[in-house]
Amino acid sequence: MKASRLRLNAFKTQVMWLGTSQQLAKITVRDVPLLSTVVTVVDSVRDLGVIIDSQPCMDKHVAALCRGGYYQLRQLLQLFGLCRQKRPRH
Repeated sequence: MKASRLRLNAFKTQVMWLGTSQQLAKITVRDVPLLSTVVTVVDSVRDLGVIIDSQPCMDKHVAALCRGGYYQLRQLLQLFGLCRQKRPRH
């Protein structure tokens, strides 16, 4: 990293173990020393808008997409209700 002049941002860096539930149960390391800091192991990470789980599934990503979609639908319904109320009736 020194040759390319990049610096590690410890607050944005995350470590995640990937594997089956049986494989992950065998791992006891929760903190990984990296350069001059210690990075905590997490169960899921978000990268470029995609939530990746430690197990090879997309449950958390799909749940986040659904939650965001329902939020947008609620916002549209509120706008639709406001438009109906303000429209003059002849």
